[in-house]
Amino acid sequence: MFKKALKYLKVIPIDVFVYSMTTDSLFAFEDIGYKIQQENVNGNKKKFFIVDNEKTIHQSFLFRKLFLLRIINKKGPAIGECVTIPEYKGKSIYPFVINYIAREELTKNNQKEVFIIVNTDNISSIKGIEKAGFRLRTKIKAKRFLLFHFAVQRSKN
Repeated sequence: MFKKALKYLKVIPIDVFVYSMTTDSLFAFEDIGYKIQQENVNGNKKKFFIVDNEKTIHQSFLFRKLFLLRIINKKGPAIGECVTIPEYKGKSIYPFVINYIAREELTKNNQKEVFIIVNTDNISSIKGIEKAGFRLRTKIKAKRFLLFHFAVQRSKN
């Protein structure tokens, strides 16, 4: 049990891009033939997923609040923890799903902005995020200890 607790007491480096979508950059992504299902996980987290041949081939989560956005003085829903299984990669599933989530938040739930945060070295996710219509907002480089961020560097785009 002590070893589990120790992992939370480490300083974690953060090097991420923050992308966002607003209603002025909104567009309907081409339908790729998969049905997106939804499931509430808890009050802050909602799961969006696609099942094909009785197998979950993609899942993304929508977070109502994300602590990291405070660094850029923003609040709002953020998409994260997105995974497409290897044999379905390269079929535009990831951009299709995140575009769908953003459109739903912006149109049906009247959000002003939807965010997605990605590690700066995750090139394939970055390509999918941009293909989905998200625009780069800023880069954040920092260190986190528990809920505290320090040595924060931001660069705006």
